[in-house]
Amino acid sequence: MSTARSPQTWLVTGASGLVGTALCEHLFAQGHEVRVLSRSRAFAMAGATSFVWDVAGKVFPQEALTGVNHVVHLAGANVGQRWTASHKANILKSRTEGTALLANALAQASFSGTFIQASAIGLYGECEHAGESSLKGEGFLSDVTAAWESAAKGLLPEEARHVTMRIGLVLSDRGGTLDKLLPIYRLGLGAPLGSGQQWMSWIHLDDVVRFVVHAASDPHVVGPHNLVAPEPVTNRTFSQTLAHTLSRPHVAPAVPAFALKLAMGEMASLLLTSQHVVPENLNRMGFTWTAGRLDEALERCVI
Repeated sequence: MSTARSPQTWLVTGASGLVGTALCEHLFAQGHEVRVLSRSRAFAMAGATSFVWDVAGKVFPQEALTGVNHVVHLAGANVGQRWTASHKANILKSRTEGTALLANALAQASFSGTFIQASAIGLYGECEHAGESSLKGEGFLSDVTAAWESAAKGLLPEEARHVTMRIGLVLSDRGGTLDKLLPIYRLGLGAPLGSGQQWMSWIHLDDVVRFVVHAASDPHVVGPHNLVAPEPVTNRTFSQTLAHTLSRPHVAPAVPAFALKLAMGEMASLLLTSQHVVPENLNRMGFTWTAGRLDEALERCVI
């Protein structure tokens, strides 16, 4: 699958995050012009042109869209922070209000390029073999994700091509979930969580970036796409594989679900919900993963 194309102009929100940083670095390396939207005037990324937007105040710098070919919308409050009532409201509002503001700006600019919007497999809730046509699940993250995806509907110009990325657990050597797990596993204290039977649907960061670039270049890519590797694993298998990759023992007892709930509150659902998600549309398009197996992905992340 080729991702090469002539230099173009990209606008990225959430550029300071894990996916956003990796994407921008890739775009720089390919010679593209990169613009970033940030809520802070202090934010700067070397090589990119920065613009400030105010989601709460509904202020958007329309000049940021002049001549833009592709918009990648990744911004949203961190879900890996304790879910107090106020933070839950921020998780929802940062996604829905930001998406609506951006979609309205695209309509005002008569944007006719590609709008690639981040989403999450949290849409499906507890699920088994969930494909892109599967129904919405239950729970806070499912409700948030459904509202997030709906926020741009009816607002985007008809000429824009809308792609939605339902992203699974992103594995990387640059941060994210593994950043929290590695110190524990390097001490030989890694263990399954809860029953260990809950499914985890994951993807390597490099493959997320490759999909974004491919989606921008292929006019046939449209609608929702599950960004997960073709082989989901149980939490126990994930834990065992990570310990093996680090050449560490895997003998610690499983962490009880009730202990996770006491420590994390409602946010423990991130670790305990079973999500077996299938990348039907990626399979259909012939997408090839650089890390399609968990052992391959973890080796690239920790060695």
